[in-house]
Amino acid sequence: MSSDASPAPAKTPVTLREVASAAGVSVATASKALNGQGRMTAETRERIRETAQRLGFRPNSLAQSLLRRRSFTVGLLTNDTYGRFSLPVMSGISDALVDKGVSVFLCNVEDDQRLGQLHVDAMLDKRVDGIIATGKRIDRHLPVDLSNLGIPVIYAFTKPDPGAVAFVSDDAGGARLAVEHFSRLGRRRIAHVSGPASFAVVHARAQAYRDVLTEKGLSVMEPLLGSW
Repeated sequence: MSSDASPAPAKTPVTLREVASAAGVSVATASKALNGQGRMTAETRERIRETAQRLGFRPNSLAQSLLRRRSFTVGLLTNDTYGRFSLPVMSGISDALVDKGVSVFLCNVEDDQRLGQLHVDAMLDKRVDGIIATGKRIDRHLPVDLSNLGIPVIYAFTKPDPGAVAFVSDDAGGARLAVEHFSRLGRRRIAHVSGPASFAVVHARAQAYRDVLTEKGLSVMEPLLGSW
């Protein structure tokens, strides 16, 4: 069954000028209010924001990026999209950035250097404001060179480049706290069960375990290493 009905015309985006006119202010004042800038009364700022929301105004992100020289985007590189530790980290990064009006591009580089470079090139083409790199292990680099990119790079739970900003867990400190806790409870024979010897964190925890027992004059048993 055919129909002669024409499709509805596309809705024209609401402009900043229309918001300013509806709120009874100048375009400049409306722009400052929506960007959290300028000096005006709280009532005026709130009226402009409510008007923009009521009209369905959406700022032009491209124009804002050109004006502020920022893209309000951050690239998140990882080779671990299924790990029980990395997933909460990536979720927290995304939640924190989105709350600040920053979008996140998540790219899985796996263990493929070519794929990693493709993702980095794409992020640079999109003018991301920075890159956060996270991975499976803190003793291994991601399979891509993130040095000298010209934008900030932060590492979280993966091996960083020399001199870079990095966030890692304090494995030795955590092991020390655990052993000291048992010692305070009066335990004298304390065993240490850990993961494979191929992981640097296993050795860091084991050494802290030995150090605390030695400091307290307790017998040191050889750590029992297995699988995660």
